[in-house]
Amino acid sequence: MAQTALQLQEASARNLLINCAQAQAGDRVLLVGELGDNPYFDSELCPTVAKYAESLGMKSEIIFAEPGSDADSFPDVVRDAMNRSDRTIFFSRLGDQVRFSLPDDSRITVMAYTLDLDYLSSPFASVDFLVMKKVHDALLSLILNASSYRITGDCGTDLVSEIIPGRAEAVADFALELFPVMIFPPVICHRMNGKLSIRNFVTSTSTRAFEGSTLILNEPIVATVEESRMVAFEGPPKLVEHLEDQLTRAAKLTGGDPLLINSWHTGINPGTFYTQDPYKDLDKWGTVAYGSPRYTHFHAAGIDPGDAAFHVMDLTIAFDGETVWDRGRFVFLDRPDIQALMTPEQAGLLNSQVLHQIGI
Repeated sequence: MAQTALQLQEASARNLLINCAQAQAGDRVLLVGELGDNPYFDSELCPTVAKYAESLGMKSEIIFAEPGSDADSFPDVVRDAMNRSDRTIFFSRLGDQVRFSLPDDSRITVMAYTLDLDYLSSPFASVDFLVMKKVHDALLSLILNASSYRITGDCGTDLVSEIIPGRAEAVADFALELFPVMIFPPVICHRMNGKLSIRNFVTSTSTRAFEGSTLILNEPIVATVEESRMVAFEGPPKLVEHLEDQLTRAAKLTGGDPLLINSWHTGINPGTFYTQDPYKDLDKWGTVAYGSPRYTHFHAAGIDPGDAAFHVMDLTIAFDGETVWDRGRFVFLDRPDIQALMTPEQAGLLNSQVLHQIGI
């Protein structure tokens, strides 16, 4: 029998608190919500999850704060509250801004990408975090043991790159836990060569906020990539000029190379969805849509991870010849050893045929 929205909400909250944050009865759980003129996260998320935390014997504290421009402007009031808590869960872009730079701490910190109660009341958040983590770890093992990969698409993208042995050289690990499991750590672009089709729009990478971070592309631009740098652009000259200006402005935030492609990753959560018009707020769209297997994004322009993001849909990606995504479908989920990790109910939600609309 299908679960009701309220049953899914409770399952998701327990999944977040127990399976992801590993909170136990007696733990102090800090829930950080978002203030500001245009909050991405519904203010009802914190009190809703706090209710479930209290029912599990945990002690909850709620703080709302406005996101700053970057990790350096992290609010002291939130940092102080984190220091007195056993677990911290962000329903706020504040967590996104420190996802690569949070100080090392044995206490678990979580960035939750459930934008509102509809997300919290769906299989997107209720699918067992521990099962998804096993899928994530198996995929990461495949990546770390590969020597090369190829990324291709009907859009004209065709890139090849090497993987340097050793985790620290191959991927850029996150500094906190992501909920639900959305993606794997970005793969560092080492000796990447080929063509990258840049289309639809360019946004920030959510690491730093800056004025005019979104550039709409009415026509595609094809970048020639040599040794992980964009060395030439094919497209309408005026549009290419706007793109180059965008990359220059983004790179100035860190003083890095505006033409460098630092890393990329692709979504691994087939339950990801987005029902609004992405063009009303592309940065908000990207906050959650990046978990979709349809969606590959590249970090570029500046010191790693960079401050410009390229968004490419429905790619085929293979590591050492083994196809992991096939035109935007996460076929890795269909491998017998991966399906063996799941119950039949979970397998019905985690397979390459499950794919929801994300607005693009």
